[in-house]
Parts: sequence; C-alpha cells; structure tokens
Amino acid sequence: MQKNYSHRVKKLFLHAGLEKEEYYKVIPRIREENIILLSVFSQLAVVMFVLLFFASFFSSGFASVNSKTYISFAIIMLVILLCVRFILPKQPKYVMLFVYTFEIMLFIFGIHISMLHLEKPAVTAVAFLLVSPLLFYDRPIRLTFMIAIVVAVFCVMVVNFKNPDVIQSDVWNMITFGVVAVFTTVFIMSIKMRTLSQSRQIEYLSQTDLLTGAKNRNHYENQLAMYPQMCNSNLICVYADVNGLHEMNNNEGHQAGDRMLQEVAKEMQQSFGVEDTYRIGGDEFVSFSMDGGVENISSEIEQISKTLEQKGYFVSFGIASHEISQDGFDVYEIVKEAESNMFDAKREYYRELDNNRTNRMQKKD
Repeated sequence: MQKNYSHRVKKLFLHAGLEKEEYYKVIPRIREENIILLSVFSQLAVVMFVLLFFASFFSSGFASVNSKTYISFAIIMLVILLCVRFILPKQPKYVMLFVYTFEIMLFIFGIHISMLHLEKPAVTAVAFLLVSPLLFYDRPIRLTFMIAIVVAVFCVMVVNFKNPDVIQSDVWNMITFGVVAVFTTVFIMSIKMRTLSQSRQIEYLSQTDLLTGAKNRNHYENQLAMYPQMCNSNLICVYADVNGLHEMNNNEGHQAGDRMLQEVAKEMQQSFGVEDTYRIGGDEFVSFSMDGGVENISSEIEQISKTLEQKGYFVSFGIASHEISQDGFDVYEIVKEAESNMFDAKREYYRELDNNRTNRMQKKD
C-alpha cells in the first residue's frame, strides 16, 4: 500500500501522472505547445511592459520610478519573442531554455516591484508565483524546484531589506502561497499532460494502421497534397504491392499474412521514414522521398527486396520522380505513374514465376 502510494507520488512529480514511456512520447507535443504559448505570452508581455512604460510618464510616484524597469523588461521579452520566431522553429529542443528565461524574468520583475516599497506587504511577487508556473507545460518536479528557489530568494531579500513591520507577514505569505502554488501546479499540470496524452493517442489512432504501424489511408489522403510544398528539388514516390498475400492467407493462415505485411511496413519505414510511409490498401504501400536521388532510392528498394526475399516475402515496387518547377506539379499523377510502374514489375514477377513453374514441370516430364 505504502509502496504503491510512493510510486504514484513519484510518477505525479516526475511525469505529471503519466507513465514514463507515455511521457516521453508526449515530449514532441509538449515542445509544440510550449512554442505556441511562449509566442503568445511573450507578445503579451512586450505589449504590457511597453504600455506600462508609456503610462509611467503620465503618473507620479510609484509608476514613474519604474520607467527604466518597464522598458528593460520590454526589450528582454522582445528578444525572447524574436528567438521564438527565428530560432525555435529550427531548434525546438531549446524551447524550455526560453520558457525558463521567460518565467525567471517574471519572477525577477515581481520581486523587484515588491521590494520598491519596503514598508508595504508584497503583492506582485505572490501573484507571479501563483500564475507563472501554470503558463506552460513542464514536469512538476522542475516547477516545484523553481518555486522553492523563488520563495527562498524572496524571503532572504525580505529579511535583509524590508521594514521589520512587514517581514513576518511577507515571509509567511510567500511560504504559504508557495505551498499552494506547488499543489496547484502539480494538480493542473497532471490534467494538462493527461489531456495532451489523450490527444496524442486519438491522433495516433486516426492516422495509423494498427496492424503494421504505417500511416493509414485517411492520413495519406490528408497529407498527399502537402508534399509538393515540402520539397526543394524533387519528389519521389515509391509504390509497393505485396505479392502472394491472398495465397499466404489461404495456405498458412491470416497470422502469417499479417506478419508478412508487418515486415514489409517495417522495411519501408526504415528506408523512407515512419511519417512518409503509408498502407493505402490491403497489400499496397506508398512511401515518399523528398529531394533525393532516384539511384539511391533504387538501391534502397533493391536492399529491401533482398531482405524480404530472405524471409520468403516478395514485393513489386514502382518508382516515379518529378522535379520541382515554378508551376508546381500534380502529386496525384506521380502516384499514378509509380502505381503503373509497380504493375509492370508485378506482371514481370508473375511471368517469371510462371516460367519457373513451366521449367520445373518440363524437367519432371
């Protein structure tokens, strides 16, 4: 009982309630969401600090002395925004670096504002402490660690610089709301991560052929028109048809036929990528290669054929390639051409098979 509870708490803090394997599957989606959120919140922060900067010229006292602070943080947030726009699309793995920078800047701003009036209780720092950890997706353990550091830094500054009349209330308020922030962050982050995981699973089921792991016909239809926009020089289509599936199902059972389809999908995915390999029919697969050479693709197909033949599986392949031009091209025509070439290869396969059977029969006679 105690061990099970300890495991649940550990899983909650380390992976927001998800299993470790599922959490790592969600990481690409976490990065995507954080990039979007960082873009939105950094824009809002720039606008907020710029407005505060201009408002400081029309106010006296508290606001006016913060004009330099406002413009400084506006510039920092603008730099973060520019990095989000120009760096993260190419290097999404660095998104958390900018997320932490953004959050740390908010905490520094909150503490700075709270320390301007040493005789008054802190409000801004507490507000940012409660809100900032909830803005993005992250592991609760890291957010908890960050909250603890902010609380410790703030308490040290309060004890050393603030008026004795407000030290006790500020320290206890910060510690209390720090604990509240931890529990709130863990709870809300687990809900957000679970929602993200469920969304990933739904998307996976809607896009994936469950037998082979290749992308399914539905995803193929949705993505097909996008390929011309994803190429710089050329697009190559590989059309594959598994020979003898019907006969294998009849002679050895459907499990044997399923294994054959799985092996074909596995080899094609290894050569052409998981995202660009589709099962579009019972025994038909299509893969795409962008900006590659036909000779290299032909070598890949030859290697796939040899590997599969060693396992007793035979596949007919067809290739079609088209160069990118200013007028674009019809991707459907490329697929049709590759399919036509596949049928030629399939006819040749069965012609040779018939000839081999005839030769064996003649030898017996």
